Amino acid sequence: MYDPAAYNSLPALRDAASFVDDQVLATLCGPVRQLFLDHNAYKQYGIALLHKHFPIGEEDRLVEIHHTSAPWKVGSERTDVVSHYKGTIEPRSFRCYQGMVTPYEFAYVKEALSPTGTFVNMALKLLESLHLDHIFGIRSLDNRDPNLSVEITEGKVNIMLEPDEIPEAELIEALWVFGKDDNDRCHCREHCWPVKDGHDKDHSCG
Repeated sequence: MYDPAAYNSLPALRDAASFVDDQVLATLCGPVRQLFLDHNAYKQYGIALLHKHFPIGEEDRLVEIHHTSAPWKVGSERTDVVSHYKGTIEPRSFRCYQGMVTPYEFAYVKEALSPTGTFVNMALKLLESLHLDHIFGIRSLDNRDPNLSVEITEGKVNIMLEPDEIPEAELIEALWVFGKDDNDRCHCREHCWPVKDGHDKDHSCG
């Protein structure tokens, strides 16, 4: 069941990143990665840094389409999946919120996404048992262009860009994926950029 507070209660990007240290990353590469491998879910899901770039309204959902995401007005409907235009708005990212598995980011799709359910529940329970559920959520991966791996924010729109368009030193890791090989155990697939013209884009969010 969707609750806009599951998104609005997220920390700002810099605050969220401050929770991630070497010990936390080692845990991702250990028991968290192993769960993904044991259930052959490493190609379908990743680990997302819980954060927001701006607040949304009570009738909004943050919806991704193509290479952008923005708040969409969907009314007071609280079911996870909502019909919209000729497609549906479906969950993409999940977190533990008030003891429940709750979606907080969505995608607009013409064809239904793969069912989530069992693995997402298991993964979030593991994060909770490791005391990482306030830092990370679970994100369903897509076939997005791998060259578009940096999320920037303009107003209330998140936009994916190529990494060479932003100074690397200013990027914050935001999505981790796993691999079977030891040299590809855990790596960052997407970054967020918190700075524009010396001004923190997320300063008013948390």
